Amino acid sequence: MTPHEINLAIGKSLGFAQCPTAMCHGFPPELCYRKDTYIGELPDFYGSLDRMHEVERSLSIDVRNDYVNNLYIHCEGCPAFMFTAINDMSDLFLLIHCTSQQRAEAYLRTLNLWTNTNAPSRQDATVNNPPPSM
Repeated sequence: MTPHEINLAIGKSLGFAQCPTAMCHGFPPELCYRKDTYIGELPDFYGSLDRMHEVERSLSIDVRNDYVNNLYIHCEGCPAFMFTAINDMSDLFLLIHCTSQQRAEAYLRTLNLWTNTNAPSRQDATVNNPPPSM
């Protein structure tokens, strides 16, 4: 998925919708979104750790474990791992230092909104292109 597709998918999952008017507060219609009282450009979830922290806070308790598992997989690149509890400080350190891009992908995968239409994910890239041996 491209960064724009990722931002759009996350925005829609949070209730953002494209404005129906031709021009919306100075934004062209393809860039104008609204949610509740917010009207303006779609936030950059993909490029902002602060925005992704807001997205994470929106997760219900029911899906948080799945999200943390997906986050761990996409930070570490180890799909066989099933996250049940933080085993040691290195697990916690890894989760704390995930990028906004990794968090965005984990969020969309948790909600089954991720599509492999364009750019491969980090995990896909490492599986198909293993690092060169030294």
